[in-house]
Amino acid sequence: MRGVRGVRAVFAVLVVLGGLSVRVETHDPVTNVTYAREVRAILQARCVSCHWHGGPAPMPLTSYEEVRPWARAIKDQVLARRMPKWSAAHGYGAFANDPSLTPAEVRLIAAWTDGGQPRGAAGRRDVPMAPSRPRLGPGAVRLEVPTGAAGATVRGASRWIAGWDFEPGDPLVTSATFTSGDGAAIGTWVAGDAAVHLPAGAAIRVVSPVRVDVQRRARTDYEKPAAAKPSVLRVLPRAAAQRRVWVERTACGAPRTGRPADLLAVRPILADGASARVWLERPGAPQAILGWFRDVESLYQRTFWLARAAELTPESRIAADAACALELTLVSR
Repeated sequence: MRGVRGVRAVFAVLVVLGGLSVRVETHDPVTNVTYAREVRAILQARCVSCHWHGGPAPMPLTSYEEVRPWARAIKDQVLARRMPKWSAAHGYGAFANDPSLTPAEVRLIAAWTDGGQPRGAAGRRDVPMAPSRPRLGPGAVRLEVPTGAAGATVRGASRWIAGWDFEPGDPLVTSATFTSGDGAAIGTWVAGDAAVHLPAGAAIRVVSPVRVDVQRRARTDYEKPAAAKPSVLRVLPRAAAQRRVWVERTACGAPRTGRPADLLAVRPILADGASARVWLERPGAPQAILGWFRDVESLYQRTFWLARAAELTPESRIAADAACALELTLVSR
C-alpha cells in the first residue's frame, strides 16, 4: 500500500509541476472565437466578394460547412498576407481600396482555426452569405460584354462618367482593363474590387465604343465548371465635369512636364514576381512614399487608389528602385 501511495504522490507532484503541458497534450485546444460571432463577419467583409458560388475564386466560402474544410489553408493564407490579393506592403502608403485583414482580424482567424473551429450559436447567422453588390447610384448604365471574348467593344457609354464597376460572367476572369474608343485608358477592375467612385464633381471623358480586355486564370482541379455568361460593365454617366480625370502612362523616374494635377491612383506595371518601391519627388518638398509593391502577379495588376490625393507640381516625378511603368490616374486642380 505504501508503494502505491508513493507512486500516486509522485504522479500528483509531476502533474502539478507540468500541469500546463499535460493539459495541452491531452485535450484539444479551445477558444471563445466562433464562426457565428466573429469569423462569419470577417469573411463577409473580406472574402465573399470573390469566394461565392459563381465568383472568381475557386472555392465558395459562404457557409460554415464550406469554410471549415479550408480553415487551415485560410489561416496560412491570411498570416502570410497572400489573401485577399493585395501586393502593396503595409506601412508604405495608404490606399482607399485596401481589402486586407486588420491584425485583429488575422488573430481572430488564427485563434478560431487553432481552437477547433467552433460554430457558435445557430440561427440567422447560419444563412449562406452572398457578396454585397456594388452600388454606383441612380442612373448607372449597364453595358454588356459578349461571352468568352478576351477583348470586346461595347457601345453606349456616355461622354463623361463619374464611376464604374465590372461584373465578370466567367468565374475564371481575374482582371479587366477599360479603354476609351480614342485609345485613352479609363480604368481597371481586379477580382474583389468594389465600385469606383471618382471625387465629387470629377469625371473622365469617354468615347464610345469602350474596349474591355480581360485576363483569365487556369481552372483548378477541385472547382466545378461553370457556364460562362455575358460580363457587365456599369458606368455612372455625367452631363459634364467640373474637374477632369484622366490616365497618364509614364516610366518610373521620368520627370513629369504636364499641367499641375492631383494624383488619385497609381497602377504599377511590373513583370510577374517583380517588386518596386515607388515614391514622389517634388521640387522644394520632401519625398513622399507612394507604395512598395511586392511579388506582383500579372493576372492581378490592380489600380491602387490613394487614401489621400497627392499634389503633382510641374517637374515632379515618381521614382522607383526598379525599372517599371506606371499608369497615373489624375484629376485637374
